[in-house]
Amino acid sequence: MLIPSPIPVLRGSGGVILQAEDHDLVLTRGREETRIPLQAVRTVRAEGRAVAVELTVPAGSTPALHRVGGVSKAAATMFADAVNASLPEHADESAEAADGSVLVTVSTPTGSDEDARFRRLAFWAWTAGLLIVAMTVVIGILGPMVRAVAFLVVTPFGVGITAFGAVSMKGMYDIWYLPRHGVTVEAKRNGVSYEYTDMQGATHSRIDLLGKSTAPTVQVAYRPGRPDMSTFVYSWLRKVWLTSFSLVILLVGLAITAVSVVIVVELF
Repeated sequence: MLIPSPIPVLRGSGGVILQAEDHDLVLTRGREETRIPLQAVRTVRAEGRAVAVELTVPAGSTPALHRVGGVSKAAATMFADAVNASLPEHADESAEAADGSVLVTVSTPTGSDEDARFRRLAFWAWTAGLLIVAMTVVIGILGPMVRAVAFLVVTPFGVGITAFGAVSMKGMYDIWYLPRHGVTVEAKRNGVSYEYTDMQGATHSRIDLLGKSTAPTVQVAYRPGRPDMSTFVYSWLRKVWLTSFSLVILLVGLAITAVSVVIVVELF
């Protein structure tokens, strides 16, 4: 049975999200995704600003609960009513019911890793920006305004180029290390990206930003414990070129950043 649409997406405290997707309820906590099939749900209860998803359970056993707090009270009521109306009819309660917890799956989707990396990047970008502005104000108070303006103009470029160079060098480490010590598989082109399957049968995708390959298949190497972290297998000559280019970017960024350091040191 398809879930009627629309059903509210519940956003609770701590960034927890509970939503309905076709025949499942999907509970997301950080990088962990819990998928609860509707056939495993006995009922959904709205408890003020919280929602409790109670699973089916054999007679005499305590039902497992998945609870989300800090949600909108109105949305919680609407969510519970809509999902309960969509639940499949279970067997008579007096009969031996299935254990819904065995149908629940927990995973860490690739998308969640990308979101986490983006959030970390955004956090450090905002932090660096605030520090630069604060230091500019201090320099303007303690020294000539020209020095403060120079610091404000030079520092973002230096920090940005240095950060880009550092990230690029991290990628260069992967293109040298993973083909020798990781797991190499064949990836097939799918639109603008390439898709590959890890040893557990999960599918991952990667865009070839560096190589711009148009081949139908390429080789991809990934970390044994982290199949979502991968790199394309490049030729030795291309790896040398990419590494040299990334190193130059990093050195240029450090040189510009050094100018900002000199401005601060001379002031104090």
